[in-house]
Amino acid sequence: MIHNNSEIEQFIYDVLEAFLGADTIGGDLYMEDCRPLDSTEEDAVILVSPYTTAEQIQTGRVRINFYVPDIDAGVGRLLPDKERLAEIASLQNAIVDSLNEQSSDYLFSLARASHTGAEEGINQHYVNVTIDFKLLTF
Repeated sequence: MIHNNSEIEQFIYDVLEAFLGADTIGGDLYMEDCRPLDSTEEDAVILVSPYTTAEQIQTGRVRINFYVPDIDAGVGRLLPDKERLAEIASLQNAIVDSLNEQSSDYLFSLARASHTGAEEGINQHYVNVTIDFKLLTF
């Protein structure tokens, strides 16, 4: 059965909510467009990109952005928390493993190594984990 965007997003949310737990990130997990604009917490956001609806295998991509507040290192400006960003980036394989363990219909794999970037205007940087998926639809 072909899954729609909401079903895919909900599945990933449910798995990540259990995987991340209260000790992994300091903030909350959100679906796309649901993170509060003024959040200063260490949050994660799930984004499901457009996907195919082939006859037997549906393919797509999921991005998970983990936001980390910048830190005051006493140099006159806020800096990325490189240590924390690296800790979160190191979760990429465990995230994929956790997703694969929860369903035999999906096959998840890293699309590329995680990377970091600046989130302009809110004094935060993010780690992006990009995951491809295949879903058996027969």
